[in-house]
Amino acid sequence: MMFSHKSAAERESIVDIINYLIGINYLVPTTQREKYLIARRYEPELTSFFQTINWEFRCDSQNEVVYVVSPDSAHRRNMDKEETIWLLMLRLLYEEKRGELSFAGCPTATMGEIRAKYELAGFRFFDGKNKIKIKKLIGFTKRYNLADVLDEDIYAEDCRFRLFHSLLYAITAEQAEKLHREIQERMTKKEGDVHEMDDEIALD
Repeated sequence: MMFSHKSAAERESIVDIINYLIGINYLVPTTQREKYLIARRYEPELTSFFQTINWEFRCDSQNEVVYVVSPDSAHRRNMDKEETIWLLMLRLLYEEKRGELSFAGCPTATMGEIRAKYELAGFRFFDGKNKIKIKKLIGFTKRYNLADVLDEDIYAEDCRFRLFHSLLYAITAEQAEKLHREIQERMTKKEGDVHEMDDEIALD
């Protein structure tokens, strides 16, 4: 029996991490420090378990990200068009901001910078009547440990978002470039109407 050599408490901790990673995929110490440390502590056991179901358990110790990958990313979560664009904008900002860091940490971006990125890419940002949509998108990225909010007023232009290194694996640099190009082409054809976009992409 797998993990039979571990104590009941240890087995419970390992199973908890397995269930969490299958559902969320990413662990970062900023938001889930205890789970992250447990995952690092039991890396050999978790690696062995995920191998039995043909998944990969990976630890990026440099960027402090623990994550899992299934064959052909079959466990991916399909995003709707608003989630797709929101995540893409964060990923592009992450790439820009990360190059500005002079220390090992997570880059930050403001709501104003996110809005500017939307407008530069030709997307219509949410107006004051769409606060529910903004809150939903922020909750989406927080739930999957991709970003969190540093300020109380999430609708303010100077509200800061911490962009986690897990964005590297949610959308790779190559995917970000490809998606940006494809969406730009769609937007040109659809005369800038983002709501005409029907395609979905998948989030690892």
